[in-house]
Amino acid sequence: MGEGGVGMDVNSLQVRRAAIIAAVLAALILMAAGSLDRLLLGIFICGGLAIGWLNAKLTLRAVTKIADAETPKKMRLLRSSAIRLLGITVGALALAFLARPNGVGIFFGLALFQVILVINTVLPELKGLRQSL
Repeated sequence: MGEGGVGMDVNSLQVRRAAIIAAVLAALILMAAGSLDRLLLGIFICGGLAIGWLNAKLTLRAVTKIADAETPKKMRLLRSSAIRLLGITVGALALAFLARPNGVGIFFGLALFQVILVINTVLPELKGLRQSL
């Protein structure tokens, strides 16, 4: 397995760890939303977390597939990302509009998953950087 394969394993682990954190948060969100009589909002937030996880998995798969190709093309990755993000955006907007006011929770879930993923990626890097100093 080459250097790219090792990086993909680390990224896969980070996505998996982010999914576990998101699942724990989803359970807490559902409990809090239920106790506040806003269960539907909690469900939409959890849906956003799930869509964020799916996006991360699909992104990782696309990057791996393109990087493993004999002639990786940036345009292929750009097209793949644009189509995926357009689909998520249109779907989230439609859900938020059709299920308003609770549907806006889908955006909170998507944003929350991105924060989880970024923190989950940055913290190990900061630890490594601090140890190397």
